[in-house]
Amino acid sequence: MPLTPLDIHNKEFGRRLRGYDEDEVNEFLDQIIKDYEAMIRDNKELQNQITGLQERLGHFANIEETLSKTIIVAQEAADEVKNNAKKGSSADR
Repeated sequence: MPLTPLDIHNKEFGRRLRGYDEDEVNEFLDQIIKDYEAMIRDNKELQNQITGLQERLGHFANIEETLSKTIIVAQEAADEVKNNAKKGSSADR
């Protein structure tokens, strides 16, 4: 399970003689928390954008399919008109 900003905030480290400066560590962790929260927000926004784009893509795919079928029907109708015209002109002779 990934870390949350709260996990970082609540993390405590053991103390030792000659350890790190506690204020410096806390400042660094605060910066990590801010950056991590920003990344989470950005990721969520990007996920929402992806969802929206996928929906639009699906819509355009449906339009493409409809146009393709329409072109086929129009071509078949044009072919039928040609064939009927040929039959009509040969029957006139």
